[in-house]
Amino acid sequence: MPYGDVLIHAGDFTELGLPSEVKKFKDLPYEYKVVVAGNHELTFDQEFMADLIKQDFYYFPSVSKLKPENYENVQSLLTNCIYLQDAEVTVRGFRIYGSPW
Repeated sequence: MPYGDVLIHAGDFTELGLPSEVKKFKDLPYEYKVVVAGNHELTFDQEFMADLIKQDFYYFPSVSKLKPENYENVQSLLTNCIYLQDAEVTVRGFRIYGSPW
């Protein structure tokens, strides 16, 4: 992606929300990175993950192998980013509201 001052990513910045995928996002070269989770960031939805672990058949095998301690605070891996979950932020005079899934 080309360099810019502000990156707003409104969902689906990973394939499944795996910790390794989330960590890669922090290295993008932008002064501000505003992130909202989408339906691909499965691990950001704690209720969904709790239900997924209880199932005998997994639609997402790579996510189902994760232990809860590996994804319980996956949002905290978004360093150098502003993560919005039913919240807003003002960046360079623009008010941005983010609500995932």
